[in-house]
Amino acid sequence: MKGLIIDRESGDLLIERGGIAIGDTEAQTAEAVIMAMRGEFKEYPLLGGEAARQLAGSGDVMWGGEVRKMLKACGVECDKVTVTPDGIIEII
Repeated sequence: MKGLIIDRESGDLLIERGGIAIGDTEAQTAEAVIMAMRGEFKEYPLLGGEAARQLAGSGDVMWGGEVRKMLKACGVECDKVTVTPDGIIEII
């Protein structure tokens, strides 16, 4: 999926050669969905993976399936979302 690219350092739109950069936005969309808390996207209040809540204590066993559904709804194709024992989120 193509769209406006966001600068990973500042969070602002990425500027290249005097204009706004356009490219593949699948990774930044996935990151935004996974990191967002529910209610942050006002138009879609149930959208948000709430990854920060997974860090504190034992995680929800249904979390990966719920996030996979959210990602598919946003146009990110994935078959499985898992969290490794090291805390790394893998999107397959």
